[in-house]
Amino acid sequence: MIYTIIYLLIFMLAPAFVLWLCRKVNFLGKIGPILILYIFGVLIGQIPGLNNEATFSLKDTITTVMIPLALPMMLFGCSFNFKDMKGIGKSLLVGIVAVLVSTVLGYILFGHRVENGPQIAGLLVGCETGGTINMAALKQALHVSNETYVLLNSYDMLVCFLYFIFLLSVGIKWFRKVLPHTEEVYTAENEKEVQAQIEAANANPYAGLWSKKGIGQIFKVLLAVVVCIVLSALVVVLTNVTMTLIKGEPFGLSALTGGFGKGWFMPVFILSLTTFSLAASFLKPVRKLDKSYDIGLYLIYIFSIAVASMADVTKLNFGQEIYTFLFLLFIIFASLLVQVVLSKLFNIDSDMMVVTSVSLINSPPFVPMMVTAMKNKKVLVPGITVGIIGFAVGNYLGVLMCQLFSMF
Repeated sequence: MIYTIIYLLIFMLAPAFVLWLCRKVNFLGKIGPILILYIFGVLIGQIPGLNNEATFSLKDTITTVMIPLALPMMLFGCSFNFKDMKGIGKSLLVGIVAVLVSTVLGYILFGHRVENGPQIAGLLVGCETGGTINMAALKQALHVSNETYVLLNSYDMLVCFLYFIFLLSVGIKWFRKVLPHTEEVYTAENEKEVQAQIEAANANPYAGLWSKKGIGQIFKVLLAVVVCIVLSALVVVLTNVTMTLIKGEPFGLSALTGGFGKGWFMPVFILSLTTFSLAASFLKPVRKLDKSYDIGLYLIYIFSIAVASMADVTKLNFGQEIYTFLFLLFIIFASLLVQVVLSKLFNIDSDMMVVTSVSLINSPPFVPMMVTAMKNKKVLVPGITVGIIGFAVGNYLGVLMCQLFSMF
């Protein structure tokens, strides 16, 4: 019992401490809280005295519950504005197609050599079009092991860092020579606006959360999440019952979850939850819940340290993991190459191409930093919007690609 309480306190409080460290220590801020939580989680997960059947049950419960709670919260926080989408459709489509094409090629070269290659391909597609939340949701939906998930996410952070450095060092200059580019006047006022975006991203989003207003918002967010979860569960149950009746199978409790066939309950539930959460994000009362995304992100931090503590490093096959790394490396850099070629064909501006790639691969918070490097504020809002849409479609694409590769 005492170990269970210790673990619960660690899981709940460690993210807050790590976030504080990341704000105080510049080096740790660049590494990012998730990687630090992974490392810490793996370390405490290897301590024999702290790990028993009770603590494993706690970890399993936390990792199972966090994603259905966090996914709607983060999707509620996606401010879809159709005005901002004007002019980005072509670049967005090219960016997503580039990821899908590079994933197919990468699977042919490396992915088929990896154990559970289709599931890993699904996770990577979701991650490179949406981000960590998509990878976490797809982990649950596609039944990926804790060890593989932690390793894959760690690889992704490393390769994405290299990719970002490449763009900042030589990539922007090269692409401006290859693709259409119009020099933009970058004023001091533009610089202030972009820096304000960066400062807002680095500010403490949880300040005032425990005030009367903040607690009221937490209650409203949880209420909206529960509604989406209930609706998603009803869709899955009703569809399963219908499938069971169509098949002419005996009706019983198994019909509530087994109509789709083995392994399909979680994918259908996650995709239904994604759909209802996206629909809710268009409602005015939900759009006003400005802390929703950050609350959901904190739950992802809790999920990260919990799932890392469940990973058994002795189960990793490092001989095969090299192909996993190469698969990921290929997807990220090959997608950039494919995107350049398609952007040339469709006459897409070089800076728009770059922020689209960054927003899909690295996630929207990296867009303001890239805009500062390019000195082109014009692509700031379109770049962030691309990432939000990618986040919304990532789960669908991940499940689709997994099923596609499973057929071969």
